[in-house]
Amino acid sequence: NIVIHYITSDPDDIVFTLAESQPRLKPYFIREKKLITLMMKLDCDVMVMTMPDLENFHIKRSYVRKDIEYIYVQHGIGSVNLTLRKGAQDHYDTVFCCGEHQKRETQQMEELDGSAKKRMVEWGYSLLDEMIEAYEAREKKENSTKEILIAPSWQKDNIVDSCLEIILDKFAGKDYHITVRHHPQHVRHRKAYFDFLSEKYAGNDKIEIQTDFSSDKTVFDADLLISDWSSIAYEFAYTTLKPVLFINTPMKVMNPDYDKIAEVPMDISVRNEIGRALELDELDQIDQVADELLASAALYRERIAQSRQERVYNLGCSAQVGAKYLIAAIQEKIRDRKEATK
Repeated sequence: NIVIHYITSDPDDIVFTLAESQPRLKPYFIREKKLITLMMKLDCDVMVMTMPDLENFHIKRSYVRKDIEYIYVQHGIGSVNLTLRKGAQDHYDTVFCCGEHQKRETQQMEELDGSAKKRMVEWGYSLLDEMIEAYEAREKKENSTKEILIAPSWQKDNIVDSCLEIILDKFAGKDYHITVRHHPQHVRHRKAYFDFLSEKYAGNDKIEIQTDFSSDKTVFDADLLISDWSSIAYEFAYTTLKPVLFINTPMKVMNPDYDKIAEVPMDISVRNEIGRALELDELDQIDQVADELLASAALYRERIAQSRQERVYNLGCSAQVGAKYLIAAIQEKIRDRKEATK
């Protein structure tokens, strides 16, 4: 019997379709400027957000009601200390954590900065649960020619900017099928370059330059992923239990103080758990390392499964865990109001 008011700044958000069959789901399209005023006048029991930096920029906590519980939900398994701005979570009351590493990072940052202690919910990662469920429901097939997927991040000096053609030329004579799945922002901002790549490798039927992102089939079918610092690496490995070959392009650092706490960012520590990492000056070995990773697929399956179990809370049921917390939080607010009126 709980009504969910859902705010989006995307007029094409799928929530509008979902709401047609969910009468207690009330979606609103609010443009960015109007959102500022709306958030200042917010009146609700619980506010759940996937946007960091509450209070730090234009989006503020409510001026009207001071007892709203603001909850931040992570949208990635990786490090919050490295990939979010310093203080990005400081003005939330509660943080949904994907794994123990995010919980430790947040607590250590609180101690370092003297910021208010937040309630930590051992949640998990619902997107990963959905990907695992979809992958396990698919019919599995052994690729006669091994499939390698190259999926770069969207940041300065990523694979596309620094070494994509070197990698493709290195694999050009090998018995692999290579798919390059660009970040959508690459296609938008560097269309001419991808037209050039498509033309350059048009005569090689083992290299595909992909620009359609509507399906997970390419991800699910790959035997090996090559990436830099993209979160697709964890999603791929933890869904398929297949290895990742990381290229150590310059790391994107949102928080320059990330190394002032004891917890090493997962983005760094996990690289040699779920695959291998190469420096840019080691790319002459990339085909050899790919051979080794593919030959060790059974070993990596066990290692990745163990890493997934250790690093992600509540595999397969994170949505239920999160929903139970939200319901309990709302019930607590209702009890508090009843007590206040006695």
